[in-house]
Amino acid sequence: MKRFTITQFRAMYPNDDACLHKLFQLRFTGLICPKCESDKQFTRVKDRRAYNCPNCGFQIYPTKDTVFEKTTTPLTYWFYAIYLQTTTRNGVAAKELERQLNICYKTALRMAHQIKILMADKHIGKLTGKVQIDESYFGQKLANMHRKKRAEMYADGLNKHDNKTGVMGFLSDDNKLRFEVMRDTKTFKQRVRKHVSKDAIIVTDSHLGYKGLDITYVKHEVLNHFENEFKRGEYTTNGIENAWSNLKRTIKGTHIHVSVEHLQKYVDEVAFRMMNRDKQDVMFETILQNVG
Repeated sequence: MKRFTITQFRAMYPNDDACLHKLFQLRFTGLICPKCESDKQFTRVKDRRAYNCPNCGFQIYPTKDTVFEKTTTPLTYWFYAIYLQTTTRNGVAAKELERQLNICYKTALRMAHQIKILMADKHIGKLTGKVQIDESYFGQKLANMHRKKRAEMYADGLNKHDNKTGVMGFLSDDNKLRFEVMRDTKTFKQRVRKHVSKDAIIVTDSHLGYKGLDITYVKHEVLNHFENEFKRGEYTTNGIENAWSNLKRTIKGTHIHVSVEHLQKYVDEVAFRMMNRDKQDVMFETILQNVG
């Protein structure tokens, strides 16, 4: 597998000017001046994150409407943080960014979250072919909570369950992976219809929430996990089970704890990394292309 090495990265992006020019190239290829319609190449404005038209002076800003627009953090820091995300199997903690970049934790966490947003694949349509579907739950068990937090959950006399949030996963046989954090009252079937094409063959466990999907889909294969059945002929859920293992290693091993509010960003990051695990040499470029 080809690699994009740290030596190559440093040679390509030694300073903020190089980073800004990369953003300019990605966002404004073949630019025609919107003011005078000149096709002359825009030139860099000294000491500003801007380029101007040599004919009329019209200016454009490559960082405008991107995660970099109002940041005072050097672009080289952002680019290096993105690069780190392409070289690890289980993500990069905000504390690690804080240490490596010598920035405050609040800035590191914001950068980490913004990069995760860039890693979300917004262009995948509904999944087709054979699609493995499963659900898993993330959060804290009551037994592991501080007694004060546990007391709050018991206060109403009703909420006595673990503080966990469900995530539904979808994996197609062409390696398209998608996770959805279940924060609303949609049913399992509604979520499946949202993410999976009707001409697909779906493979699930025997959870009653999936019952009746055979009416909508070409075929619905049900594997009985209670009897350790994870594969029957060509139908399996081993792929999505592996995705859960990766997700849990990332959350529990790298980040320790993730709030429900931000959980979707973290599952999107894991999906991106798994779909591109054999393309490390282009992962950095792929993330940058989602800038704007």
